[in-house]
Amino acid sequence: MSNNLHRVQNIFISNGAALPANNAEITAVTDGQIGIFGRDMKALDPAGNDTITTQPSIYVVQGKTDTDGTFYVKRSMKIDGTSVLRYEGKSYEAAKREVWAIGYDRKLATGEIEVNNATDYQFSIVLKNNKHLYSERQQTFRVNFTSAASATELSIATQITSSINNSTYNKDVIAVTVGNGTGAYGLTSATHYGVEITAKDVNQFLNTTYTLNQVYFQVAVNDNSGFGTTTTCTKIQAFDPGNGTYNQVYTMENFDFQYEGVINRTTWPIPVLDYSASSTLISSTAVSETVAITTGEDVVTFSNATIAGKLKAGDKVTLDGVAYEIKYFVSTTVAVLTSVATTTNGTGAVILRVKYDLVTIEFNDAINGPTGNIAVANKSVVIAVPALDSGDAYNGVSAAGQDVMDILNAWMATTPAALANISI
Repeated sequence: MSNNLHRVQNIFISNGAALPANNAEITAVTDGQIGIFGRDMKALDPAGNDTITTQPSIYVVQGKTDTDGTFYVKRSMKIDGTSVLRYEGKSYEAAKREVWAIGYDRKLATGEIEVNNATDYQFSIVLKNNKHLYSERQQTFRVNFTSAASATELSIATQITSSINNSTYNKDVIAVTVGNGTGAYGLTSATHYGVEITAKDVNQFLNTTYTLNQVYFQVAVNDNSGFGTTTTCTKIQAFDPGNGTYNQVYTMENFDFQYEGVINRTTWPIPVLDYSASSTLISSTAVSETVAITTGEDVVTFSNATIAGKLKAGDKVTLDGVAYEIKYFVSTTVAVLTSVATTTNGTGAVILRVKYDLVTIEFNDAINGPTGNIAVANKSVVIAVPALDSGDAYNGVSAAGQDVMDILNAWMATTPAALANISI
């Protein structure tokens, strides 16, 4: 990688505590708390009264307790106000799973599988994400099967589902047979059937990999086989890595340990690292809309279309007291879950569960090269703050997030770049 493109990076992960009071000493920072300190190592005012005049440079800090119980304060590189290039805030957004359909598509409410007796059928799934063994090669899963002597749409869909779920690729994708009827997966009294193929989670937590890995794929049916020309094959939803997810923040923190001197990842003794990223989701208070749930079904209906402005595909939610993930929305009020409902039939409360908002500061620094020449080094600092405090409204901001915005918005506006305020 070219040196002028590579950015040395620090990440600071807040446990949600408000930032230290104005002019607090750096010793006031507690475990899991982050702070923004000036050149004099005094905390900037959470009310946002500091400028580049009062504090020409700043540092982001975080209190941490090491694996052996030792408390220390992690400090960022110096951020000189005259060298700041970019200041950006992004709100938490859940990752979305890739979803495809062969035959009937529940989102489009149309589609079918062509039926031919005792005929060879062929389809393929191309996995585009990296293999687990650190290869960037795509994997292609090809399936051939022969339909029954008296085949039906349902029997062919069942064969497709079985061939996927019983293959070695079931670690990456899962399939379920669906129909245009009622009941579980729409199979009761259905007239058309299909197979819904959904990406699964893959292992992110390897000390020797530093990039987010998420399953995404493409499905195709061979129209020269039994599928013919009337079988439909559609993408229901494209994958999206989201923003501020636990996987993303963990992976970023894992990579950034190298800048703290951790370079031994494969040779004994492999160090036990102190990760600040937390997988525990934060729950909002219940939104005003409720949800109608039927035990054993994966389709739920919300009470009002206004829910579309509050929940999105991929969101982790609590419905009637049980945790679920929204796979995709069929309409503004109807959603499909990644699992069937286990709660009692009826109407229940809806709670959103979230992770981190991210604030990024990019800046440069002059460094002395080996021959005495001066080079410009690009650097960045990422601040991860809980998107909400527990029990906040679904669109609230955590105390830590509000303090970060108040401090940095005021300070950044006075830099030579006159950077605009952010919101998270």
